[in-house]
Amino acid sequence: MAEWFKNYWYLVIIFVIVCAVTAVIMYFAARAYSRHRRDYRNREKEIKRLLELKEKYQTLTEDAIMSADEKELLEGTALSYQLVLQKIDDNEAAFEEMSDCKKDIYTLDVFVHDASVKTFFSENGDILRKRLVGALERIGMKEFSDEINFIALMFDDKDETVSYSVSEMEKFDEQMLEKDILTQIKLKSAEYIKNNCDSFIN
Repeated sequence: MAEWFKNYWYLVIIFVIVCAVTAVIMYFAARAYSRHRRDYRNREKEIKRLLELKEKYQTLTEDAIMSADEKELLEGTALSYQLVLQKIDDNEAAFEEMSDCKKDIYTLDVFVHDASVKTFFSENGDILRKRLVGALERIGMKEFSDEINFIALMFDDKDETVSYSVSEMEKFDEQMLEKDILTQIKLKSAEYIKNNCDSFIN
């Protein structure tokens, strides 16, 4: 046996290397599978949540609004309008026909879902971008709306006082996260909806 090892020592090294590589591959494969399963379960939960939300807010009534969880009312109300808009070919025209308060809530919900000023102003059109500042004012977030207006001016072709700055937007997003602004928007929006319940019933 000793003679064999002496003559074929390199085979032992190759065997050890193959075993090590196999172990590494199996480790990462197991991690990938675990991550895939976790992502799948998260998507499944999100789909279930949205279906339940759709069922609850498909038709907005006074009872549905007044008994709603304050943290989900903004999303549920906007979803009820989205269900109507998606059935119409010209979404923008249909959106413009909505009442101002409904357009405000829809806009705020898009902003909360985007969770970033950079994403919101980069990926949405003027129809929503030009509404956000006023919508924030109307739900009682004047101080924050003034800060948002600074970002909005970066995307205003007619205004040359503020230059486009990715770093400024990223800094703003970080501060927004630290102050939990999105939760504040949800709660303020819920208060606004409940205080003006008749305007949101569809």
